[in-house]
Amino acid sequence: MNTDKYEALLLTIEKGSISAAAEQMRYTPSAISRCIQSVENELGVQILVRSKTGVRLTAAGSQLVPDIRRILMDEMLLKEHSALLARGESGTIRIGMSYPAFYPWLSAAMASFKKLSPDVEFVVRNGLSSIMMDQLQRNETDLCLISKLDDSPNWVPLAEDELVAIIPADHPLSEREAIPIAVYSDAPYLELHSYMETDNSRALGAAGIEPRSTIHVDDSSAMYPMVEAGLGIGMENRINTLGREGNFVTRSLDPPQIISIGIAYRSDILPVTHRFIDYLVSTREALKPLINIQEKEN
Repeated sequence: MNTDKYEALLLTIEKGSISAAAEQMRYTPSAISRCIQSVENELGVQILVRSKTGVRLTAAGSQLVPDIRRILMDEMLLKEHSALLARGESGTIRIGMSYPAFYPWLSAAMASFKKLSPDVEFVVRNGLSSIMMDQLQRNETDLCLISKLDDSPNWVPLAEDELVAIIPADHPLSEREAIPIAVYSDAPYLELHSYMETDNSRALGAAGIEPRSTIHVDDSSAMYPMVEAGLGIGMENRINTLGREGNFVTRSLDPPQIISIGIAYRSDILPVTHRFIDYLVSTREALKPLINIQEKEN
């Protein structure tokens, strides 16, 4: 199959200009233009509007681009299947990660898997669970290690974590083993990743709580000194508190706010990606020192 012209078209859309696509593909701009024209002639519709400032999709182009992406994905699957038959394993595994504490485990698994399958390549991205899920649904990743969301597709549970309160060491509630989640209704709240869906926002929403935020924080490492300074109380996944020290304490919430952490993955992934997911599951015992691993069968 010759899909170079489709790749040239998608790269032009991604880069926003023919010249930028030409530079990356090491083509001439005129060659890229011919590729795009060939696709348009083949499909019988105009896909791009060209101008001096770049390119933009037509209405028809917006409708057809997902189909073109599927053509390239089908070709990738065909090549991967052929490679598996011809030389063993190969392919690119695109991973989304929401929990930095898992990186040592993930890195060790990647290194071991690559010894078994030397031709495999990895791409790793990081971000909030909701962002990683969006990327998964847009086919920008193949699997992601995230907290379970309502719209999680194929799901493999790995572990359970909990949300904890982050409060000053001298806070009146610091002597308690667990803090009522209702305290967030009145106490000054240091809200992480405001206006985005997070484990915190889902827990508070389920409890019918609209916190009185005083400071909106995008960097979780900034929350801890703010708590120490008495600016408010925070909330965080317990696993994200590992290794942090200071004049603050972490306390469980009442009722407990349990978060399921696992692997969400697409249905149309490559065979080598399925094998890697199985490998991750086989090594999840290594996560036990971090958090409580689920013991029940998948």
